[in-house]
Order: sequence, then C-alpha cells, then structure tokens
Amino acid sequence: MHHLSLEVSNGSDFQRYFGPECTEELDTAVREVVGGLGFPLARHLDRIEPVVGVGTISLYDALCRTRVTVPGDVVLHPEVSYGFFLPQPYRVGGGVATVPMAPDGTVDIDALDRVVAEQNTRLYAEWLPQRSALVWRTLRDLYGRGLLDTPPRFEDAEEITSGLEELDTLAAARTLLTRAISRWPVLRDAQPLHRRPAQVLRPPRVVCYLHINPGVTGRMATPSHLARLGEVLGRYRVAAIEDMSYHSIRSAPEDCGTLLEYYADTYVLFGISKPFALANLRIGLLWAASVKAESVRRALEGTVGFVYTGFQNALARALGTGADAIRTYLAEESWRTENSYEFRRHLMVAMVEGAGSERIPDVQRARVRSVVLDEVDRLLRWKFDQGVVICPPGFEDRPVDTPCYDKLDPAILDFHRDLAVRFLTEGLSRWFAVEYEPECGFFLVVHCDAVLGRGRIGPVGIRRTFHLFAVLSYLLGVRVVPDEMMTLPGSGHRRVRLSFSPPVQNLVRCMFTCHQGLTWLEEQSGGC
Repeated sequence: MHHLSLEVSNGSDFQRYFGPECTEELDTAVREVVGGLGFPLARHLDRIEPVVGVGTISLYDALCRTRVTVPGDVVLHPEVSYGFFLPQPYRVGGGVATVPMAPDGTVDIDALDRVVAEQNTRLYAEWLPQRSALVWRTLRDLYGRGLLDTPPRFEDAEEITSGLEELDTLAAARTLLTRAISRWPVLRDAQPLHRRPAQVLRPPRVVCYLHINPGVTGRMATPSHLARLGEVLGRYRVAAIEDMSYHSIRSAPEDCGTLLEYYADTYVLFGISKPFALANLRIGLLWAASVKAESVRRALEGTVGFVYTGFQNALARALGTGADAIRTYLAEESWRTENSYEFRRHLMVAMVEGAGSERIPDVQRARVRSVVLDEVDRLLRWKFDQGVVICPPGFEDRPVDTPCYDKLDPAILDFHRDLAVRFLTEGLSRWFAVEYEPECGFFLVVHCDAVLGRGRIGPVGIRRTFHLFAVLSYLLGVRVVPDEMMTLPGSGHRRVRLSFSPPVQNLVRCMFTCHQGLTWLEEQSGGC
C-alpha cells in the first residue's frame, strides 16, 4: 500500500474501447482484500459484483439516475450528511428529505419510519388530483420507446387511474401496473431501452435512503441498528445506498457491518480514497447484485464516470500487497503511529474543549499538552521569521529590532506563553462544543449554540453557521464545513464539521489561529 505504479506494457489499452466495467485484475484484488480483511461484506461476495467509477460520488449519481424514475421521488439523507450528495436527486427530477439524528449520533430509526410515512403521504396526496395527466404522459413516453403496441388515449389513463383514492402509495402502484398490463399485455414482457414500466407507472414516493456507515458523526451502526433499519426500509420498499467510504479509519474492518446482512435491496459504496490515501486516483467501487450492477453500468456508460483500465490495474497491483500488509497499514494510520488518527482525535478535542476535557484519556493528556505548546511556539517563531510579531497591548508601535526570536522583549515572550496556555486551557470552548463523540473516522462534529445565542462575534453578526464559516474562511483562512453544507436549507442549522485528518502541525496552527482571531474580534466590542 506504500507504492502505486501505473504501467502500460503495450499500446493495446489505448487502441480499443473499454466500457464502465471493472477489470478482471481489480475485481479479483478487491474481493481478496474484502475477504482477507474480514469485512462482513465478504459473506455476500458470491451474489454481488463490483462496479467501478470515478469516485463514489459518480457512482451515487448513477444510482440516483436508476432509482429516481418518477418526478418527485425522494432520496432520504441523515440530518448530518455530505453536501456533495445532495444535488444528484434534484438533477434527475427528484428531491431530498432528511432524517433526524439520535443523541448518540446515529440516525433515529423511529424518526426514519415517521419521515418515510409522511413523505409518501404528502407525495401521494399531491399526485392524486393530477394522476390521469401524469400517467398519460408516462404512457406516451412508453409508446415512444416502443414498449406499447398501440398509442395510448387520455381516456386510457383515466380508466387505469380511477378509484385509487382509498389505496396507499405501494398498493396504488401495484394496481396501476396490473391495469396497464391488462390493457397492453405487451408490457408484461417488455424489454425496456432504459427503465422498466414498473419503475415509471406509479406515484412518486421515497425510493432510496443514504445509509452512511460509519456516519459523519463518527458512529458505527450496530447489528441491532442495522436489523431495525432493514425492517423499516423493507416495509416501505425503499432501496438502501450504503456509503462505506470511511471504513477502516479508527475502526477494524471486521467491525464495519453491512446492511446487506439484513436487507437485500442494498447497494454498497466502498471507498478507496480515504482509508488507503489514494484520493487523487479517483476510483470508487459499488457492490450490487448482478442485475442491479448492470443498470448502474449502463447509467455510467453515457458519462465520463468510468475508469481507464490502466488506473484500475494500478490499483489492483497496490491492493495486491496482501491483506496482512494492508491491515498493518490501516492499523498504523489509525492507532499505532505517534501522530495517529486516534491521537489527533484527542488533540482536536483538547483544542475545542481545553486540555482538561474528560474526553481525553489521562495517558494521552500530557502529550496533548506538550504537542499544543510546542506547535504554538513553532508557529510564533515561524511568524517572527516572516516579519510578524504578536505583541501585548502597549507594544504595537515599538519597533522590533532583534534578528532572533529568543531575544525579543521578555514581556512579549511572556505574552506569547500566556497566549499558548490560554489556548491550551480553554480551546475554542467560548464558541464551540462537541456534539457527538466520534468512535471512528476523522471528523469531529461540534455545535455553535453559544455563538448563535449571542448572535455575534464582536462587530460581526452571526445568525447561522454559514456566517461563522465565512468568518473563519475569509477572515482567518481556516476552512470548516457548516450545517448548510451537510444538510438541506432551512432553520435550525447549528453544527460545524471539523476534520482531524491533516497533519498535527496544520491542526494546531488552524485552531490557534481561530482562537486568536475570534478573541480579537470579540475584543473589538468589549468581549462577549
């Protein structure tokens, strides 16, 4: 996993077309990795196959185009999700609704049940008054694609949509299709060019749920959670899109359960970029049953979303290092190295809540303190080398005429030490608080209730998390992800996502910069 090489042995790869298929080499390699690392997904490899795309986003986009088949269809997201996954349902005529989180950072299954029922009821009520016109338009489309042997009349649409008011969404869909087949028997055995009649001759409804596991909040779904999730989705016939992009980061592969264990209508997005540090290779994998996998390939075929065979085989060779070597690499990155993801989690918590936070194990506290103080000192020395010296009040107009940082006025050096100690002691607790304790992954989701309650930071009004994002990004040069980039527009935005994937030096510099910048802003109007 430490070496990736792209080799082209001859020109034949460039002389022929290759569609959106997974090469035999990559197919074999990923199956060996999934099985060798002990992923529960391995128990299903005999009935699923991989689809390869330009990252999991392109595969998710293709999935939306195969599952969102009626205008208004809804894809459900957790309330804390990925902004990059929000636009795709809208692009194909559908929409997105969100499901609230439970206090522990998992999705609230009872809320999921309620949201599916509410969305289906709403969509069905909106569809009923105009059902004849909508179905007639669909029938004409089927005729235009050669799936009906006689042209449909509006009276036909009125006839097959009559008397549906007393049915629910799923029953109405079954009745509608049965009547259409009775009227046009050719539909029963139709070989569609794109979508089956059953996919389009129905009311709009909730069609997919994006199941992120591990979640953005850093929580892993337990077997009981997965079982309940499968039961709810099955009752409403909602397909699951399981996103496992952040597997094996501070979690063992064998602990990353899959919804496939409990629910067959599940597509699994399997990430390569994050766990294996191969982001710029732009390769993602989707596992699905053979028939479903083929429909996704066909959706990819007309896009630039499929991957050159040379890149696929380069990845296959990298994965061919073997399961033992890959497991060692993943464990080192997560836990075993000095600045592992696990240590960086403790470091990030300290810089949010202060080094005295009860979330930090005592065995790590001394090193967290040492790293923060050392990195702040290094930052201030680097600033000095750039010609910038942070001075205490009263020193602003005094020239700094020493070429050596350690020769600065003792009052300035004491001031710098005080800044570092204050940052170490309180972190960013005046503005942020940890919302969810991340057991895996490299995100820390915090809330901004204190700032939003005050409504401002110094002279700058803060009414939503996007305003705080703008202050950090444009004034201080620190990028975070606000609620507006994780969920739908609306009220109640209060969360920000921080990442502790960057190097330790970058993390401390960014967080210390936030502390100094926000403190300075508050001082412009006399503090909090």
